Amino acid sequence: MNPVRTTSLLLALALGITPSWGAADAPVLTTIHVGTTNNSDSSLEPVYAKAGGLFKRSGLDARVESFSSGGAILDAVVAGALDVGFTNIASAGAALARGLPIVLLAPSMLYTSKSPINFLVAARGSTLKTGADFAGKTIGVSTLTGELQIGASAWIDRAGGDAKSVHFVEIPFAAMVPALKQGRIDAAVLSEPAFTENKDDIEYIGDASAGIGSRFLVAGFVSSKAWVAANPETARRFVTAMLLTARWANTHRAETGRILAEERKTDPAIVAVMNRATFGDALTAAIVQPLLDAAYKYGTLKQPVKGADLIADAAPFWTQGIR
Repeated sequence: MNPVRTTSLLLALALGITPSWGAADAPVLTTIHVGTTNNSDSSLEPVYAKAGGLFKRSGLDARVESFSSGGAILDAVVAGALDVGFTNIASAGAALARGLPIVLLAPSMLYTSKSPINFLVAARGSTLKTGADFAGKTIGVSTLTGELQIGASAWIDRAGGDAKSVHFVEIPFAAMVPALKQGRIDAAVLSEPAFTENKDDIEYIGDASAGIGSRFLVAGFVSSKAWVAANPETARRFVTAMLLTARWANTHRAETGRILAEERKTDPAIVAVMNRATFGDALTAAIVQPLLDAAYKYGTLKQPVKGADLIADAAPFWTQGIR
């Protein structure tokens, strides 16, 4: 059997859904264009939804497109080239603060201290341990001023250091461990699966997100306010699909792990033991606010942003119930 069809069947059965592939009375699907980065477990939720048939179950024909960054996705959403796109909450808040007419439509990755996926690390044998040890040091992050830099800064401050004394440089995940070995950077923030893939060459220092809070939304799906206003039923169907996917993906790691290994060309043995992303199944101002507050504290946001403002146009889909 086709592996995608197999995953769809398993997911449908787990959710109590009766599959109807090929049925003559199948409903007409609404096309939706969704953008994601497809470079980590946390950004693969739309891929899991598509492979598992949950977009179709929600009445959508999802065209999932891969982009190089959340910033590029935001640009595409604002320009109307995408209907919905994956990006981190700090970037979404910055876009809203600049006056861009966007709305956070649905949650994606949820940070929880029980299953962190971003780690502050150094080269094997490093003596860096406390925040004070980082004075004058250079830390590599995948995106400057993004959530990983914010998290590392918060960790350093909470661990007795001064984040203002640290120099951050932008470097791809694939280049971080070589840079650590060569002494070009003193530390880095590695995300899964890169952290588990390189465990033999690095020293774990701390959970790079714990300084922000114990539970908060890291990323989500944004759309333009104009698109949501013009397509409320399609927006509601997308929210429903993401809600179902989050609940299934959080409890069926083996099934999504096979998709993750194939999409990222990662050793299935690594996927089996690494920490996995947790997906949010509710959207509230309280779950959005911690990262926005930290982003303002560390300069990513130039002015405070309220989570309630970011989700205001999506609130009806969550407060009135999702069918």
